[in-house]
This record gives sequence, C-alpha cells and structure tokens, in this order.
Amino acid sequence: MFDILFRNAKVIDGTGNPWFYGDVGVEGGTVAAVLPPGSTARARRVADVDGKALCPGFVDGHSHSELPLLAGEGMDCKIMQGVTTENLGLDGMSLAPIKDGDKADWKKHLSGLAGTLDVPWTWNSFAEYLDCLQAAKPPLNVSSYVGLGTVRLSVMGMADRPAEDHEIRAMRDLVARCMDEGARGISAGLIYPPSRYQSLEETVAVAKAAAAHGGIYDVHMRNEADAIAESVEEVIAISERSGIPAMITHFKIRGKKNWGRSAALIRRIDEARAAGIDVTMAQYPYTAGSTFLHVVIPPWYHSRGTDGLLKALAEEREQVKKDMLTTEGWENFSQVMGWENIYVSSVASEKNLWCEGKSAVALGEALGKSPEDAVLDLLIEENLAVGLLGHGMYEEDVMEGMKHPTMCLITDGLLSGGKPHPRTYAAFPRFIARYVREKRLLTLEEAVRKMTSSTALKLRMKRKGFIMPGMDADMVVFGENRIRDVNTFENPRVYPEGIDYVLVNGEIAVDHGVHTGARPGKTIRD
Repeated sequence: MFDILFRNAKVIDGTGNPWFYGDVGVEGGTVAAVLPPGSTARARRVADVDGKALCPGFVDGHSHSELPLLAGEGMDCKIMQGVTTENLGLDGMSLAPIKDGDKADWKKHLSGLAGTLDVPWTWNSFAEYLDCLQAAKPPLNVSSYVGLGTVRLSVMGMADRPAEDHEIRAMRDLVARCMDEGARGISAGLIYPPSRYQSLEETVAVAKAAAAHGGIYDVHMRNEADAIAESVEEVIAISERSGIPAMITHFKIRGKKNWGRSAALIRRIDEARAAGIDVTMAQYPYTAGSTFLHVVIPPWYHSRGTDGLLKALAEEREQVKKDMLTTEGWENFSQVMGWENIYVSSVASEKNLWCEGKSAVALGEALGKSPEDAVLDLLIEENLAVGLLGHGMYEEDVMEGMKHPTMCLITDGLLSGGKPHPRTYAAFPRFIARYVREKRLLTLEEAVRKMTSSTALKLRMKRKGFIMPGMDADMVVFGENRIRDVNTFENPRVYPEGIDYVLVNGEIAVDHGVHTGARPGKTIRD
C-alpha cells in the first residue's frame, strides 16, 4: 500500500519526453511506482487530479535564501511556486568557509542581498554550515556551492591584488576540502569584490580543484553590459583551461545600447560546445535584475572593507561621485541603465521603509538631492543593507536564452525587504504562463526539463529531477492552463495561481493550494 497515490495525472516526467497519463504512487519519501491510469493500487491517501499536470519538483539552482533558512523561516515564497530544492552560495558569496574574524564584515557586505537577520554564525567549515542548515529543519531541500569570493576572503581578505603562489595553493586546498564536505561546485561573482579581483590564471588554478571533485563553475560574468562579449570569452577560457563545466548564471544583456546581442553570444557558446567545452547558462524570466545597491560604487573602494567603504562615502564624497561617472574597468550600473531605472528594493531600518519601491531619481526628488547623493546617503544610513532592483534588459534577448537547450531556469530570489523582485515568488509559474502558454516559445515538456532534471543533473543531484521509481518524491501538480504569476513589481509578495499540490520528500507541503507548513527538507551533501 502506498502512502499517497495520485490518480489520473498527466505525467511530465522531467526527461523532456512527451507527457503520458498515469497514476503515481509515493511510499517512504520516494516515487514507488508509475502505473497506467486506472490501476487498482491502494494507498492511505488517494488524490484524483483529473488530468492535471504532475511533474518533478522545481529545482532552483540559484537562490539567496541562506539567512532565512538558518532563521527557520517557512520559505513559502518558494514552496508555493513549486520549488522543492534550492541551491545556495551563488555569485562567489557563500556563508562558508569563514573565519571568526571575517564574520562581521562579511555579514555587512552581504546584507543588501541576504538581509540583516540576526542569525548566530556558529560555523566555520563548510560541513559545519551544512549541519546548521539541516538543524534549522528546512521546508525544502538545500544544497550549496562554495563561493570563490568567500574562499579568497579567507585567504587574502579583500585585497585587490594578484594572488601569490602560496595563496593559490591555500585556496585550492580550501575548495577541495569544501567539495569533500558536500559543495556542489564553485561560484564566482566576477562583478563583486573580492571575486572581481581574481585573474583568469588564479580562477583556472582554483577551478581545477573543484573539477577534480566533479564540481561545476557557476559564474556571474565580469561584465553583462558593454564588455559582455569579452566576459563570455573569459568563461569559455576558464572552462577550457581548467576542464570544469561552466554555467553562465543569469545569462542576460544589460543596457539599451547592448540589446539584440544575445544571438551572437549564444552562437559563440554553441561554437565552444562544438569544440568540446562544456559551457551552459541559467536564466530568470524577467527583464529586470536585482542585487545590492552598493554595486553602483566603483570596486576599488570595496577593497577597503565595509568600514573603509562607508568612510569613503562620507569623507570622499566628491571623488566617489566623480568615479561613478567612469566606465573604465568595471560595469557601471548607473551609466548603463540610468538612475531612473534603478530602484530601492529593500532597506534594514523602519525609518527608511518609505524608500522601498522608489527609483533613485524619485528618491533624490523627494529629498531635494541628486540621485547620486540620495543613494550614497541611504547606503550610509542603512550601513550598506540596501537592495537594488534594476530595469535594463530586452525581452527578445531573454527569449533567445530561454530557447537554448542548455538553459536552466532559476529565481535568483532575494528575500530581504518589502519590495523584492517578483521572481522570488513566481519565476517558475511565470516561465510556463508566459513562455509556454502565451508565447509558445517552448513545449511544456521542454520547459519542465529546464526547471527540473537539467538543473539537478548539473548539480550532481542523484535523486532529484525525475518522476521515476526510486527518485525522491518531490512533485508539483498544477493546472496546465491555470498556472500563472499574478504578482507585480509594485506588489511582489503574492503567490502564483494554479498549483494544487507540492510534495517534498513524500510529504505534502501544498495541499489544494494551501501551504501546510511541513518541514521535510534535507541538506544535500552526496
């Protein structure tokens, strides 16, 4: 007898193969059987889903949920959109390994992404960090990369200089240890300090340590705007020289003058793949991005550490503003997108909650200041804990990436603040509603593959991503013509529609569209 039996399901199994009707039995947290419709199987609970789609739980390969998970939050924003597994430690910024002396500064540095939740950082090693995640009883499955920025911080601090040979050896050893302790691979944020201080040679040398353990290199490229072609070449070179599979995370093209370049860049990726270089991509289904607001400040100020950065904003204001007009050697958000397209998504203090949802231009007008001064003053007041939401992409470019066979869907979800990017709550349903049903860009089977098995396989998850006997019973049941995003940038904290059931490791996390509060998630290490 099964624990749960879903009858009369339209099974989309995650392989990309055509759907079929069937009954799916769950027992002991795994998929026990996939049976022909109308089977006589018995179960403690039977749900007749009447032809609704049943597919593997969605795998979010790029998330920033570290602190909310450690704080024991319910992660309803992910569960309610069908995400059953998420991967952390992106953009070079994992929470481990970390030395005690670096914790306060690193926490402040990440606050615009991760928020300012008062979670005790009791861990140092990567294994201890995963132990803490499991102890928090996660509601969904969790894995993590080790961030090369975090590794560099542990060895070199925030130093903006080439790594010496002994430092490269130390970083290689640290990466190898983290891989042994369960890291899925390495991540880099080549736009963010201290990852951006890595040279090609340093990255290749360290990546070889992850490659030897079967890991992947997940990279936020050095430039997603004017120098994007050069940045793609850098990723290809890292993969070719180190032998590591590389995934360009949130593949996108920023800035109106760069719109329309996606086809040429994808052709270059295809050329690399034809030459045997394993380069792939991940995307979210929106034309706006989100990160921390202090990315608008030139990287040479960040090398001073967070306290030094804040001091520069206060005491070297005019020079900082002058440098913010330059584009040499860095991706300048304010110049590429314009202050009118840069919005505050989150703050830490109650005093400045009124800033959330306002553009830098609107903020300046309200305060009687220039956008630059308004932004810099806010960063000082909030101790850097400010999130950015920026509109700067072209949907035709987004669609070119969505069609690529290697593309994996992600949320890149940031959970801090009152106005987070709507992707945090609805990226996966939006992908189906807009790009399968409305635009007919993909078949539903191909879309599901990009949301499930494609990511699971790249992350070496042995029991995720497929509806097959023996796989973990992570499942989503949804109305094929009902599933959709209903939130907006103005009102982002709204659950999607059309999802009836979500199972995590065989436990029902969403029942008839209602979040149950179940916490059956596991930390993935093997």
